[in-house]
Amino acid sequence: MNRFILTLIYLVFFVNLFAQNNAEIRGRVFDANSSALEKATVSLVSKSDSMVLTYALTDAKGEFDLVRLPTGKPLLLYISHVNSSPFEKNILLKAGEKMNLDSIKMKANAIEEVLITAVAPIRMNGDTLEFKADYFKTRPNASVEELLKLLPGLQVNVDGSIFYQGREVSGVRVNNKDFFAQDLKIATRNLDAALIDVVQVIKDKGESKREITDESELPIVINLKMKKEFLKADFGKFYGGAATRDRYESGALMNAFRDTLQVSFIGFANNINRQGFDYAELSQYGGYGRAENNNMVMYGSNGLMNQMSTGVNVNYDIAKKLKTNLMYNFRRNNNYNRSERDGKNFYNDIQEESSSSSNEDNTHNTHEIRAFARYHIDTTAQISFDGRLSSRAYNSTYGGFSQRWRDTTIPVTDGTYESSNGGGSMNYNHNLYGEKKFKNKWLLSLRQNLNNTDNNSDRNNASVTRYYLQNDSVFDEQRRTNTNGVNFSLNHHLNLQIPLSKKINVDLYTHHDLFDEKSIEGILNKVNADEFTNRNDVANNKRIKSQQYIAGTRWNIKPIKDVTLIFGMQWLNLHNQFMYYQKLPDKSNQHHYWLADASLGYKSLNLSYNSSIQRPSFYQIVAVDVDLSPNYVTYASPYFENVKEERINFRYNKYFTKSKMNFSFNAGVSWKDKDVAHDQTYNPQTSFGTGYSYQTAGVKNYNFSGYFSKSFVQSKVWNLSYNLRLHAYTYQNYSRINGEENLGSTIAGDVSNTINLSYKNLITFSPSYGYNLNQTTYKYSSENFRDVNNDRHNLGATLHFHNLKKFKLETSYTLKNQVMNINSGRENLHLVNASLYYPVFGKGELKLSVFDLLNQNVSNYFYTYGNSTGYSSNLSLRQYFMLGLVYKFLNTGKK
Repeated sequence: MNRFILTLIYLVFFVNLFAQNNAEIRGRVFDANSSALEKATVSLVSKSDSMVLTYALTDAKGEFDLVRLPTGKPLLLYISHVNSSPFEKNILLKAGEKMNLDSIKMKANAIEEVLITAVAPIRMNGDTLEFKADYFKTRPNASVEELLKLLPGLQVNVDGSIFYQGREVSGVRVNNKDFFAQDLKIATRNLDAALIDVVQVIKDKGESKREITDESELPIVINLKMKKEFLKADFGKFYGGAATRDRYESGALMNAFRDTLQVSFIGFANNINRQGFDYAELSQYGGYGRAENNNMVMYGSNGLMNQMSTGVNVNYDIAKKLKTNLMYNFRRNNNYNRSERDGKNFYNDIQEESSSSSNEDNTHNTHEIRAFARYHIDTTAQISFDGRLSSRAYNSTYGGFSQRWRDTTIPVTDGTYESSNGGGSMNYNHNLYGEKKFKNKWLLSLRQNLNNTDNNSDRNNASVTRYYLQNDSVFDEQRRTNTNGVNFSLNHHLNLQIPLSKKINVDLYTHHDLFDEKSIEGILNKVNADEFTNRNDVANNKRIKSQQYIAGTRWNIKPIKDVTLIFGMQWLNLHNQFMYYQKLPDKSNQHHYWLADASLGYKSLNLSYNSSIQRPSFYQIVAVDVDLSPNYVTYASPYFENVKEERINFRYNKYFTKSKMNFSFNAGVSWKDKDVAHDQTYNPQTSFGTGYSYQTAGVKNYNFSGYFSKSFVQSKVWNLSYNLRLHAYTYQNYSRINGEENLGSTIAGDVSNTINLSYKNLITFSPSYGYNLNQTTYKYSSENFRDVNNDRHNLGATLHFHNLKKFKLETSYTLKNQVMNINSGRENLHLVNASLYYPVFGKGELKLSVFDLLNQNVSNYFYTYGNSTGYSSNLSLRQYFMLGLVYKFLNTGKK
């Protein structure tokens, strides 16, 4: 009964809340010549606090419609257009009122007018949407990310990713300059909102003069224009924290901006699995298996990570024609992981089980330098150079034990193993580009891409294994392997764009691409012996050189308004050379292909088709039979054919300004005419096995992603919104065990639902539900190939109090239900995080936080491949309590 009454109270409250926002304004906007004005920005602003309540863009008929508007409070209707003077009108709406402004006529811009009396809160400047930051009030010391959350049409997610009208923002710039481009969160979470004058949302065409017919594929970029008083400023932050279990974090971000010169320094160190520079714990992924991560777990960062990084970024514009950037970054990552694995293998009526445990410790040191320059020769020609040089050194140790048995009592093998690995790589790549636009509007461009990586590694392996089915034989094996490899590519692309008319563009292009991959091994091996034996006879020495010549054309046509048609055809000549360094006779092939692509777009809909050729994968090539292991032989798989892949994709993306709703989805299917799989044999009587790769029939894959968001209430007092994100994909792979072939189909994906409710920007409550799926099924029913279902449910919420007598509290709770053992047994995990902040030293904050309060965080994985199923559990970041301090500074040279 109490629950019913409480629900009824909430229902009445929200009915009243929506009733207060039930007015509507419709209108039509004309320019000075009485023609309908398209893409005029219509904003409604609260006069009491200058906060933007909603906005819309006029359509081709000049019409707009603003709904669910507040009543009984003074409002300002503001209309702007780049080619007209602004229009203002004071409005006071009554409950249920439907105001009709059918003939708003804008005045022409006055060229002699110097004094600007008002600035539009939202306006379209060409194809760029601009938000005046002063109209969107944030708390003191708020970050840019908090500002972006207030802007209509922008969606900022818990992980820091940003979406504009359903499309993800690819980068954030400051004064149109790169700002540590490798991570946009460095700008959004570490720059103060008070610095920002205008936020620009740009469909990034770059600085090329190339004509763009279809802008739907252009990347979305946010540019933060700073206020004039901050164009010469020093600002940044320092932070540090110490925690239980020897956890810690520290970092600094310092910036010096001087008009055309920007210098930024960043440095941080921590051992709490933090992937990037960020202070607020509960609004980012943090590390492996964090409670807020409702998406698919990204494997590869298992265990505990101790990392440090430092870097400097310099932007300098010289005489307006020359833009330069220089960036240096150093990263040191040390990962420690402990894992336990259980497995089952099926061979008709025989089932083998296995168990293993291992420890791994690896360290990577990476130096990277980036140099960029773009020079505009004149208004019709430019050249640019973007070069990167990086070096990487690493070393790792690995050790553990394993055992296999059948029928719970019959041992098959057991043993211990250890290895050490060290090496490094050097990589250089550059992108050189030049273009020239002629008087007849033809545009000629040339691009060169060069990439070269040299790598080397030294590996030492040692193992002692007992084979019970081979007369209890014990093999003490040691192996030393040195590998040197090169990966080189050089591409030249020449393109001529010919605008035949305003509605037709034609591209004629030609490519020449060179690829060269090679690997040379040196092997020393001994089994139950005192001396090493040179085994270069089984070294997998190989090289693949490929050259391709491409000539093609692409036509971009806009036959009628809102319709875009693109189709192209190219001829590809691909020549592959397989070299085996006298282990096998060298082999080559040469093939010609005709490849087509097409795209049909109508408003927010797009249907496309394209095809491509994939060269043979280098790592799957094995030049000789390898018999180094006492009970396993890898047979040669020295040659594979090219693979043709075709794709069909359907996309829809729409932002409904009137209803403040985002809706987008993307669905596609791709198919290959052939694939590569693994063939394995195993003798259950002797535990001896073999394996090799082989080419199979074709496979088909599907993918789907969708995004939906809806803003129900957006005001100074209440904000209520909902968003849904869905991502799913399937892939197929063949495998063959003891002559039996099967086709496995894996479907993986995740769905997340979040409701965001906030009151006066002081309290934010966000319940969420997420579901993850990773399921593999086989085409043919078999004792040896077992289906596996690994799914995970996440139910939880975050609660933020932004001002409790100066305190700020952030908490999160997640209930996870997931597979916890090899037999698909499930458990519930309760993950609780919290952080408490208190302002100190003016611009500082003292922070007390706890991660995984109940000490239940788990990292695991359940999978199947071929006739094997496996379950692994890895070391993960667990409970700690941390006390930290963050301090921001800002100096503009003014009091």
